[in-house]
Amino acid sequence: MAAALLLPISVKCAVFENGKVWLRKNERDEWELPGGKLEENEQPDQTAMREAKEELGVKVKVGNLIGANLYKIPVSNDKEVRVFVIAYRCDFVERVGDVEQAGEAGAAEFRAFSMKEVESLNMPEFYRGWAKNAI
Repeated sequence: MAAALLLPISVKCAVFENGKVWLRKNERDEWELPGGKLEENEQPDQTAMREAKEELGVKVKVGNLIGANLYKIPVSNDKEVRVFVIAYRCDFVERVGDVEQAGEAGAAEFRAFSMKEVESLNMPEFYRGWAKNAI
């Protein structure tokens, strides 16, 4: 019998405000959708709502699942970390706080981009596709 594959699960949210999608710059100098780790006893849509509020200071209505990807993050020449990433389209409802300046992983940079700007950003291709498909 094969051993179970245990992976961290990251839930992302494609939040659109004024025709632009919010993105976060990560520690690898890549842009990605905001979001975070699925917590114990939390449903993925609840994670998306919580993360949108914590990171972007917005209340959202969680919509359709827009993608799933087993992401292999290189951490050195011979090692990688695997994370199962899922993303939801999230509709902006109202601003309830400020955009996060520092998070669990240190300094945070969040910006809203037009889809034309997204085309030229340093980001994993699956995020770019998810943002386009979520419009």
